[in-house]
Amino acid sequence: RLGQPAGPPGRGRPPAEPDEDARREQGEAPTRSASSPDSGGEGALSFADSLAMMVSEKKVVHTEREKLVSQWLEYESKLLDRGLELFKQRCRVAAQMQKCATTISFEQLSREIEGFPKRSLRGSTYYVGEWGEGMSAERWFYSSRSVQATFPEGVPILFAEVLQVMLAKFLERVKTLGFTTCTHEVGTWKIHVSWPRPEDEDEEKEGSPGPRSGPVGRRRGDLGSGGDCPSGFGVAC
Repeated sequence: RLGQPAGPPGRGRPPAEPDEDARREQGEAPTRSASSPDSGGEGALSFADSLAMMVSEKKVVHTEREKLVSQWLEYESKLLDRGLELFKQRCRVAAQMQKCATTISFEQLSREIEGFPKRSLRGSTYYVGEWGEGMSAERWFYSSRSVQATFPEGVPILFAEVLQVMLAKFLERVKTLGFTTCTHEVGTWKIHVSWPRPEDEDEEKEGSPGPRSGPVGRRRGDLGSGGDCPSGFGVAC
């Protein structure tokens, strides 16, 4: 039995699209896929757009880290203020003992500062065990390093490293108190300070411009006639 006669060519299904090679031979432009990154079609993302998205995502991450840094710096500032008050108290004790200099260990001072990070001994090394209320290693890390640095999750922070960073800031605060000398003993946590002796202050007052009863140009220790000290010094030779 014969089937139905074939219809005219082209009816029943659309003609096949010529392939890319045929289009090139005919001088036609090759077709583009709608999903191609360079097609510019709706929903497509170019390489440049992906780079812009990466920049945007990083900005969000850095902004969050900068907030953590601000939180730590605010907390650290309070710790340094408390430490400075303890430092001044120890200087007062030294002055009451008629001393004009003292040496104070920042490490020992940190043990008395309320809220200061707590040390934890592991083997023979001290690490930070507690950071204080609401604080974390991550906050300190981005503050002491950079918001662009990668925080090592689970890696303990050396307590000495925390002390070292804060010691430099603490020393700058101590220098604002007007001491005659203020130095850090290299290789230690100690800060040495000194202040004027009472006789030094008297000499400064006597050295101020004004009438003098003694000969001009004489200094302390020069003997006048009869072996007496020159007038105006107020102390025995």
